Amino acid sequence: MGREGSETGAWRTSCSCNVPMLESRPVYERPGYSTLIGRIRNNVRTYIRKQIELPKQEIAEIVKANLNAAKWFGIALAFVFLTLISFAVFIIGLIAIWLPLWASALIALVLFGAIAALLGWGGYKRLELRGPTRSIQSIKETVRWAKARVLGRNAS
Repeated sequence: MGREGSETGAWRTSCSCNVPMLESRPVYERPGYSTLIGRIRNNVRTYIRKQIELPKQEIAEIVKANLNAAKWFGIALAFVFLTLISFAVFIIGLIAIWLPLWASALIALVLFGAIAALLGWGGYKRLELRGPTRSIQSIKETVRWAKARVLGRNAS
């Protein structure tokens, strides 16, 4: 089964039979540049994968921990909507004391529409549309540092 007469070298035989054992390189042998670059590439891929996994895992843990609280907030939000409907009916009934029912409903509709428009416009003015500047800056710094290390220059 094994190679006869090759007790030394890459193929060694076991003591019990002539089955070749695993080929292994000597420890003192230096790897080539392609091996080193392959290791660096794999390490960078692993690093990036871990950096992407970490926020996902943290967000999942936070969501899982707060899921019960979110359920209670959802139920409370449903009751807030019911309260708003009741308030609208109350306002329509209050105005209906002096005006016909259709006119009071129209006035309440215009009043609530105007309030919603003003609040929406105020929210739009306060809205900040920008990208994740801290993350972008961090990635740029990492790329700058990596280029400096690879090219052998000063990190500044």
